[in-house]
Amino acid sequence: MKKHLLIIMILLPFFAKAQEDTDLFDFSSVIIQGTAKSAAMGNAMGAVGSDFSSMAINPAGLGMFRKASFIYTLGINASGTNSTYMGKSSSDRAFRMPTHNIGLTWTQDINDGTLKTVSFALGINTLNNYTQNSFVNGDNPNTSLIDAYLAEIEDNNITNDYELEDFSPNNMFPLWETYLLDFYDDGSCGSPVPQGGLNQQYGLSKRGMSREFSFASGLNFNERFFLGVSVNIPYFDRSATREYKENNLTSGQSFRSWSQTEKIVNSGWGINAKIGAILYPAKWVRIGASIHTPYLYKVTESWFTETNSAFSDGAYSYTSPTGAYSYTLTTPLRFNASAAFIFGNFGMITGDYEYVDYSKMRASSYDYDYNYLNDFIKEKYTGTSNIRIGTEWRWQTLAFRAGYAIYGSPFGFGKEALRTTSYSCGLGYTYHKFTIDAAYVFSQRKNSYDLYALYSSSPAYYIASGGDWAIDDTKVKETTNNNQVVISLKFRLD
Repeated sequence: MKKHLLIIMILLPFFAKAQEDTDLFDFSSVIIQGTAKSAAMGNAMGAVGSDFSSMAINPAGLGMFRKASFIYTLGINASGTNSTYMGKSSSDRAFRMPTHNIGLTWTQDINDGTLKTVSFALGINTLNNYTQNSFVNGDNPNTSLIDAYLAEIEDNNITNDYELEDFSPNNMFPLWETYLLDFYDDGSCGSPVPQGGLNQQYGLSKRGMSREFSFASGLNFNERFFLGVSVNIPYFDRSATREYKENNLTSGQSFRSWSQTEKIVNSGWGINAKIGAILYPAKWVRIGASIHTPYLYKVTESWFTETNSAFSDGAYSYTSPTGAYSYTLTTPLRFNASAAFIFGNFGMITGDYEYVDYSKMRASSYDYDYNYLNDFIKEKYTGTSNIRIGTEWRWQTLAFRAGYAIYGSPFGFGKEALRTTSYSCGLGYTYHKFTIDAAYVFSQRKNSYDLYALYSSSPAYYIASGGDWAIDDTKVKETTNNNQVVISLKFRLD
């Protein structure tokens, strides 16, 4: 028994699903959910300033505030994910109404030599929205996910249920408990689930946000040069429920169906700093730059699975023990460069460029060596670019805005997987000390993945038409479309 506990402690990090590289990317990626003005302009605010979203992009923009103000921003998100698997299309929807940001700014006149004002801000900005529902449905004539599990069991020389429990207590061992796997006297493993002729379904439901609580200060030097710094406490929470199910398409067999539902809850708190500058080399142009230090998170998670099987002579169920673990995540450094071209009091065109290298994501813990995972991330991920473009034009008390943004794939800017593009537009109206801004944002992200690879490190093999063994193609293609309405209320306080 002590030996089994020791093995479980050693292998524990492999069972903690948030330590998968794709989840580390989730927690490291930033797609700012800014004010309505910022959202309408594609969040290209690095050289614009005078907006609460400046704290999240370039805190030097805070130095352009002249009056104390309070800002509150509400978003309405409706997303839909369309998937294709085994030639069959499916879709699912999700809806949420999050608060994007809330904050307070104030300014102190100095007029001491070149330093004219010092501005401060306190509040919360949303960095990313994890909400998504997706559904995959297709008929597989060749294999079952259990065939991939059987290959993995053989690859790891597992010969009995005790070794299986030590190796995979949450995913594979529950299959033995529900009579979907069985070990024979010679140490081999088999299953009553047929190889192919199955309807396969996969569903994912994610909820959660990442935000940061910030305190920032901006300095105004002669209305031409601005410096800013922010100290931030980022935090996130994310829950993910995923269900896999197989139904037998052939009647008259003992096996009917099996399913496994997995629930994972993650949360993290950390620290980060940002420093930036904006320069007016001429009245018609502003140039900005900022650096975001890596976010250092302490991540905790819990998880469990529920497995069900159905046969002609009975049904079985097993719920795994709830596991818990914690580790440290370090996200990549970010560098931003920006420019804004000013056309008097009538309008502007602005652009931001951001570079981030996702191969620098790192996981660590005092009781486990993450070198294998970190080396895998270093090989799989690379540096990429995020580009944001926006414009604003004013007529009396009205403002008209539009924007475009592309967040490059973490596998390279030219790659399509996990690349996000967005198109936006919006209006603003000011009446005395009150401003209301509204924006509409359409964004799209494409992704592809191997369905079996979500669960097993081994592929599933079948005998092809030519008589040779072949690896089953279980690739899923997904497109997620997000429609977002953003409304900001801004009040001048002096």
